[in-house]
Amino acid sequence: MKRYVGSGIIGLHFTQEELFLAHGQRTGQTFHVGSMDVIDITQHMLEGGEYNTLTLGPVIEEAIRSHRIKTRKAIISFPVKFPWIRVIDVPVMSQREMSRIVRLEVERLYLDSTVEKLIDFFPLDDSKDKGPGGTMPVLSCAIPKNSVAPYIDLLESAKLELIGIDLVEVNVLKMAALQGVDFNDGITLILNFNTTSTDLMLMENNKLQLVRKVGQGKQQLREILNRTMPPDDMARRDLGNIDFTVPTEHLSLAGEYVTSMLGEIRRSIEFYLTDIKRQEGNVSKVILAGSGYWPTNLPAILGMQLHLPMIDLKFERMPDVICETSFGREFPACGVYAPVLGSVLRGIG
Repeated sequence: MKRYVGSGIIGLHFTQEELFLAHGQRTGQTFHVGSMDVIDITQHMLEGGEYNTLTLGPVIEEAIRSHRIKTRKAIISFPVKFPWIRVIDVPVMSQREMSRIVRLEVERLYLDSTVEKLIDFFPLDDSKDKGPGGTMPVLSCAIPKNSVAPYIDLLESAKLELIGIDLVEVNVLKMAALQGVDFNDGITLILNFNTTSTDLMLMENNKLQLVRKVGQGKQQLREILNRTMPPDDMARRDLGNIDFTVPTEHLSLAGEYVTSMLGEIRRSIEFYLTDIKRQEGNVSKVILAGSGYWPTNLPAILGMQLHLPMIDLKFERMPDVICETSFGREFPACGVYAPVLGSVLRGIG
């Protein structure tokens, strides 16, 4: 991806319910995140599931204007039902040459060679001490090109210039890498939460070993809490808020959700170990992120049964990132912005 400096870039991450917006720019080696916002897009959807560009475009334009963002260059990410994801070992080379090699490999491995594709990639191990003749693992993703068409019309309506398309899985791994997460100390479990599902990823030996989409997302947990919380509980009115926190006395109400998620995790690990013909493997930690990261004390909820170190992506773990928004460095749900921040930081990095 081409890097943009100066006035920076805008990141837009679309989900089924919300649009996450972030703006960032770079000064020297420091990344400045100057704006973050979330927009409810449910009232701007047409019956067929398309966006009403006549109403949503101006809303996006006004949100950008309200944050006094000057740039019109935008990178987008959006949900794809079945993204093609592989780790490809490529020789150590320049970014331009790597892009060419990755494209050739994707074209060779992609099941339907007749489909026009958009390809994204991210080196998982770009250490500077690799000499000539060495190789590095590169996370490579591809989606059908026609999946981006609705977003092009929408950005034109918002008077934005589309300069890049990212895949969420790559962005979350980028955010983790920026925070110094070690992917070489056992199995790392990454849970990328969405609205109605969660991307469950297993990393080991600096490689993405498994990606599964499971049915436990923010909406399922919200429905369980809405069903089980006492009718007169004051916390019920805040269930729709992005920064909602489950009161300590109600943590056990999420037990049904945790049990389902734990079952999916166990099945995924068993499948992976069976596939590589190993009898056991140790999960060293869990990374939590995604636009469906909800509520803010999600680590405590999952920690009821998943007794492992949990890393939720926060600004204080990124010393080169300065958050200048009203949230500041103490914003408790930074992980919910991981997909869009990953786009911005990759674009200006």
